[in-house]
Amino acid sequence: RSIVEQCVRGYNGTIFAYGQTGSGKTYTMQGPTSIMSVGNHPLRGIIPRCLEYCMFQLKKMKRDLKYLCKASYIEIYNEAIFDLLDSSATSRSIREDIKRGVYVDGVVEESIHNPEDAYKACGYLFEQGAHNRHTSATAMNTESSRSHTVLTLTIQSMALVDGINHIRESRFNLVDLAGSERQKLANTEGQRLKEAGNINKSLSCLGSVINALGEIAAGHSRYVHYRDSRLTFLLKDSLGGNSNTFIVANISPSALCYQESLSTLRFAQRAKMIKNKVRPRSKILS
Repeated sequence: RSIVEQCVRGYNGTIFAYGQTGSGKTYTMQGPTSIMSVGNHPLRGIIPRCLEYCMFQLKKMKRDLKYLCKASYIEIYNEAIFDLLDSSATSRSIREDIKRGVYVDGVVEESIHNPEDAYKACGYLFEQGAHNRHTSATAMNTESSRSHTVLTLTIQSMALVDGINHIRESRFNLVDLAGSERQKLANTEGQRLKEAGNINKSLSCLGSVINALGEIAAGHSRYVHYRDSRLTFLLKDSLGGNSNTFIVANISPSALCYQESLSTLRFAQRAKMIKNKVRPRSKILS
């Protein structure tokens, strides 16, 4: 809840689930696929709860404060970015701007105005996302995600103080990472094997970025290779920049997954060493 409250006040935030395939990351972030379109369900995941709480916080604001909340939903599949709210198969480009930071160009954004809209938006986002997202069955997961997804909430607020408009804008990233997998256990081949290779490559880049940021936090001088992967470049601010970031480490209770579970916990331990300097994104218009 603290991250959502900070986002409403103009600070960037990120929540992402990390772990091996089949460890429950999508369930954690979205909830069971059978209840995605049902509001206020006790088993709903982090994303619908965050949307609901965000709208609740915005309604508590002063009446003279205007706000706008927009949601976009993209996936990173085989190192290409696709808009899950657009049925076309056209890939999107990542841009970097001094004012906006890193963003995906040309994505569809859905406006959200109240909690009821949040429930509807969740149903629409998840329905469209499930229809357009790349998934397939492997030996370890019958509904294995073959891509990383990022749902981004852009929250803008404007207050008129002494004839001057004070505008604050924040971005809240809710990330469902595809899980790392071993070919021997997942029995992947052909296109599934290529997908697994790209997933493992991007997660390896993510691990390298976390290691570098951890060493920087310990006082060492390191260069952070954000551009080695679309995933790390897109989450540049979330990992080592201007963002409150929360990581959910998903592990499996199976003894066969011992090494992957240990790797996930070590990743989380290294990530805890990183200290981001968070500041609000604001501007003044006369």
